[in-house]
Amino acid sequence: MKKSTIIILLSILIFSCTESNNSKNLIGKIEKLQIENDSLKNIVAEINEKYVFDSISIRDIPSYKNTYKLNSIISGEIVFVGYNIDKKTNVIMIDSLENNPKKLFNPDTLILKKGGFIYNARLNTERINLKGILETKNKYGKEYEVIYSTAIGITKN
Repeated sequence: MKKSTIIILLSILIFSCTESNNSKNLIGKIEKLQIENDSLKNIVAEINEKYVFDSISIRDIPSYKNTYKLNSIISGEIVFVGYNIDKKTNVIMIDSLENNPKKLFNPDTLILKKGGFIYNARLNTERINLKGILETKNKYGKEYEVIYSTAIGITKN
């Protein structure tokens, strides 16, 4: 009887020590995961305040002041162009726009090619105006939308 009582007491003692160690290990893991979770929440909050793009391309834009004469200085601008795919970045050319609610007149969505939207317009008068909506959206990060407007005129000699 004494032997069985001692075996039972030793089993209980060993089991409770093991259980105590497991509890300490689990508490340590939970604390570590909580710190990691808080860190990830900070990263997501920071990302949501930035513009996020799926892809990027590079554009080399020569200056309109370049003469391309021998020994002349040539200048330009190299830009990184971030853009989203799957219709998340759009350029919609329009004739006119009404707000509240937003209504586009004669919209024409341009096709995205490596971050750029190519447009063609006939200069059939001395001056034409191009208008559009430029927008980018994504699952994460800020959205951006702006009304685009430019005038293009003929050069007179």
